[in-house]
Amino acid sequence: MPLATTKIWPVRDSLRRVVDYAANPDKTEYSGLAQALHYAENDAKTTLQETAQLVSGIHCRPETAWVEMRAVQERFGKTEGVVAMHAYQSFGPGEVTPEQCHAIGVELARRVWGGRFQVLVATHLNTDCLHNHFVINAVSYVDGKKYEQRRDQYREMRRVSDQLCREHALSVIQQPGSKKPRPLYEGEGQTRYEAMRRAIRKALAQTSTERDFARVLRQQGYLWRREEGRKYATLRSLDGGRAVRVCRLGAEYDWPALEQALAKNHLRYGPHFYDLNFNPKYSLRPVPRPRAAPRRCRCKGPLTGQRSSLFRLYLYYCYQLGIYPKRPAPRVNWPEINALWRDIDKTLEELRLTSQRGFSTVAEVKAHREVLAGQINALCKERADCARQLRWKEPPPEAAQRRTELTRQIAALRKEDATAKRIIEKVEKTAACREEYRRQQERDKPRPKHRDKHQTR
Repeated sequence: MPLATTKIWPVRDSLRRVVDYAANPDKTEYSGLAQALHYAENDAKTTLQETAQLVSGIHCRPETAWVEMRAVQERFGKTEGVVAMHAYQSFGPGEVTPEQCHAIGVELARRVWGGRFQVLVATHLNTDCLHNHFVINAVSYVDGKKYEQRRDQYREMRRVSDQLCREHALSVIQQPGSKKPRPLYEGEGQTRYEAMRRAIRKALAQTSTERDFARVLRQQGYLWRREEGRKYATLRSLDGGRAVRVCRLGAEYDWPALEQALAKNHLRYGPHFYDLNFNPKYSLRPVPRPRAAPRRCRCKGPLTGQRSSLFRLYLYYCYQLGIYPKRPAPRVNWPEINALWRDIDKTLEELRLTSQRGFSTVAEVKAHREVLAGQINALCKERADCARQLRWKEPPPEAAQRRTELTRQIAALRKEDATAKRIIEKVEKTAACREEYRRQQERDKPRPKHRDKHQTR
């Protein structure tokens, strides 16, 4: 049973959502700060007996909390990055009354953040466990400094919350557990996670390849990233914010499930499913155009043969002038041209590496990959040592610069290793195709007819 549990996490803004919110306040997607305030002030959760709302503001009015907090951020020029901190305080079922829960939440906000920050306190009554939500402006109205995200600050919040619970004779967790998910906040369907889920579902419904899948996500304002050297596929907003691993969105949004869904679309619609949905000039079957009836011109002459020859001459000149028949304008098949030049950069990198290293066999390429793996491991160990030195109380002055240089070298070696891996895959695939072609030729070769023994004699 949860006993006075607390949690706090940052809220990051997105320019696209801020513009959408400013242009149309009735939309369901808000900026990071407005979304947190809207969630905390939800009337369906905070209304008590249809007469009062359990919403209070510290150094701001609840009705104009977003406007006042945003004004402070614009005054000090800090409207990007972390724009607010969202925290909650939850009590056990039947342990407190709504009024007592709200009073404890207001007092907690005054003691912890009231000295420097604007805070909105809202008590939610939509669950069995009454809980308070706190939306703290990330920019101080006193000196314009941002809220520092440190562990000791969360411990201070935890300590003050326990102290208030003891003052009101409430239960307190003696040994707080480890980090747990936030179902109170993420279960409402208004987080950026839910927006990412909607974007992924829309992209899956319109594409059949990973390239087109990433293109549709980019049109919706997200950057898809999945590489062979990385363990997780990520999704990040183009306007800023941290990348999110898609496995955290749910099992059906992890890359194996997405790859299976794209494979089903590929099997059903083919590789040009995106072009069929978005490119009006592309179609698998060209639509025949209705042809106009040919215009006839009667040329009368003194002789019948002269009439026929003049008509033929007239048609010939019309054909030369392009009057009849109407010549269609040349059309460029852009999807096929793009497909030809799609991987030209990777092919050039493979040719450049082959010519520079002088590879002649696949074994040499594999041996080169083993050498690269050893170099990458050695550089990674050295970079780990530099990172460990940076955590010292007085780190060496050249440690940060050396770590940056090592990161650049490791990235170059990993890129070269990926190019060598593609070379090996292409050579092996080509060899397998040639072997299969040879087997088909031997199978289709006509067999010689055997003569009868009696005929030979």
